[in-house]
Amino acid sequence: METTIVAGGSSRGFGLTGSILIIVLLCLQHCLGSVKDDLGLETSEFMKSTAYRRVDRLAPDPALSGAFSPVNIQWDQSHSGPWYIEEQRYGADAVAGGIAQGDTGAIERGLKILRWGFGQQQSDGSFNCPDAFHSTSFFVEASGHACLLLGASQYAEPYASDISWLKPRVQAAALWMVQPGVEDLGRKHNAPFTHRRYLVAAALGEAGVLCSNRSLIDRSKDYVREGISLQDGSGINPEKGGYDCNYQSVGLVYAERYYNLVADDQVKQGLYEMLRKGNAWLASRVLPDGTLNSTGNTRVGSGQEISRNGVAKKISYTEVYRALYGWSLISGDSSFQQLAQKVFAGEAIYRQQFRN
Repeated sequence: METTIVAGGSSRGFGLTGSILIIVLLCLQHCLGSVKDDLGLETSEFMKSTAYRRVDRLAPDPALSGAFSPVNIQWDQSHSGPWYIEEQRYGADAVAGGIAQGDTGAIERGLKILRWGFGQQQSDGSFNCPDAFHSTSFFVEASGHACLLLGASQYAEPYASDISWLKPRVQAAALWMVQPGVEDLGRKHNAPFTHRRYLVAAALGEAGVLCSNRSLIDRSKDYVREGISLQDGSGINPEKGGYDCNYQSVGLVYAERYYNLVADDQVKQGLYEMLRKGNAWLASRVLPDGTLNSTGNTRVGSGQEISRNGVAKKISYTEVYRALYGWSLISGDSSFQQLAQKVFAGEAIYRQQFRN
């Protein structure tokens, strides 16, 4: 059976398999989120004046090899001790900031960092590092996001070969994550942390959109539904049995990205309500000077947890104002953009307090 597809004034013959593929691709285009929405957020004037105002500070000073962060640079030199593939995810920030500010040097620095990460990939798609499922989920999400942004930007053509090189590696890592033994252990370790449901959903979903892999998109929906089910009536997405304004914002950022890039109309309905309540609770933690009230946080704010590089975790104000701004675009409520701007201003106060 042959089907002729006519588009743009030209015709081409396709077999049954080709026809089915076209239907699937059209469904992906029309039923899922739009990368244009995400690109619009990342290249907005708000982001250019906040998170991306200094692209030279986005993933700065990687090793010549592309290894990034003290723990990975040290491992790259000696190949002994721990390393974490998630540390390479910051290359995606440089890519996004470079796109927003028209800085190809930042884009290339970010791609170099991502390439080093995939240079450590095993034949089964995995990375031989501690906490591998969680660490890989960060890196898959970041790499998938960087590819989607590049492909939708004015830099799609000059970096087409980079996207083509990254795509199969992103998919291989995502497929490793959903292997039964791997995923079962990952779910067990992720159980106390609601934000990780949205992280994994974004990783699998973005990989699925990037690589036109419907099975990854379908799997990602399970994580979204589970995350939604964990939210309490006040809007808290629990972390280790309580609340944490830092990880609340991290989860909201990944959920908003999923909403924009991956979610179909049905998934968006549930996500919208979760995001509304979750951002309202996060807004309640913003103090008049734009700093965050971290009293009662279970994970960050009082030296509770240590980062991969051995220092106490700090509240990521970038994630907080990203979440609030992202919600302002989804909801159309400009008051959240104003609040995001206040949090951006409050970051300087927080840093001074932290130093003291």
